[in-house]
Amino acid sequence: MKKINESFICTHCGKEIAQAAKTCRNHCPSCFCSIHVDANIPGDRAAGCDSKMFPVDYKLLNSDYKILFQCVKCGKQHWNKRAIDDEITALPELIKAYKRLFN
Repeated sequence: MKKINESFICTHCGKEIAQAAKTCRNHCPSCFCSIHVDANIPGDRAAGCDSKMFPVDYKLLNSDYKILFQCVKCGKQHWNKRAIDDEITALPELIKAYKRLFN
């Protein structure tokens, strides 16, 4: 299966997002919004949902951050590694704001 790594414009904040250097980018590094396009493997683009996903939790594991995203349409959750250019200091406040979407 071919993995797709492409630049995009964030559907939430409107920023232009470049391709990731070493992996398939799946979220905006500023607002952390993602689109539910991957099913099982990053870059597979096999989900078919195409709804927004937002971070709902995070954890520090082995000196790196893992971010839990949840789809607003189907409710699917998945963990993703942070990207090197993520504005990680903004994440806790964004999670607080986005959690209202799921209550």
